[in-house]
Amino acid sequence: MSGDTRARIVDATLETLKTKGFAGTSTRAIATAGGFNPALIFYYFGTLNELLLAALEHSSSERLDRYRDALDEAGSLDQLASLLGRIYREDVESGHIRVVSELVAGSVAVPALGPRVIELMEPWLELAEAAIERALAGSPVLELATPRRLAYAAVTFYLGANLVSHLAPDQEDLAGLLDDAARLAPLIDAALRG
Repeated sequence: MSGDTRARIVDATLETLKTKGFAGTSTRAIATAGGFNPALIFYYFGTLNELLLAALEHSSSERLDRYRDALDEAGSLDQLASLLGRIYREDVESGHIRVVSELVAGSVAVPALGPRVIELMEPWLELAEAAIERALAGSPVLELATPRRLAYAAVTFYLGANLVSHLAPDQEDLAGLLDDAARLAPLIDAALRG
């Protein structure tokens, strides 16, 4: 029963982050969304911050599991670029990108969240690093920049572009940019290998 209650609280937290954002995600809002007593949040998680981090960890873990195999199959830059467009669309549809964006932005207001948010991003950096290393194997790009630095740049860009897309939703979004990258990737890949 306690596992079910914890899961219900995490699900309500994710839904509240997606619909109300970081500023609107209070213990009362989460409890209302989940239909439970707010005291359960403190019983199971201790603090609202711990609950927010548990929700991010849950969402991130689900998304990582979903993409790990797909990224293992991306052996070239154009395959990787196409996959990134699909990943982005699924992350938007699932609400995961909103959860991440809200907690990254919330970490500015609540600095205690920052180190743990960064820690939860580490598996994404490792996944991006492995995918970049595989996609650029034999390319002179890896002589100029390490896969780790390229992964850091990619994850930073992904997060930054998403934060900006929330500020200016009418502007060209990241999906369009990723579509452009997918169209350009075969040319770039050929130039790098040619």
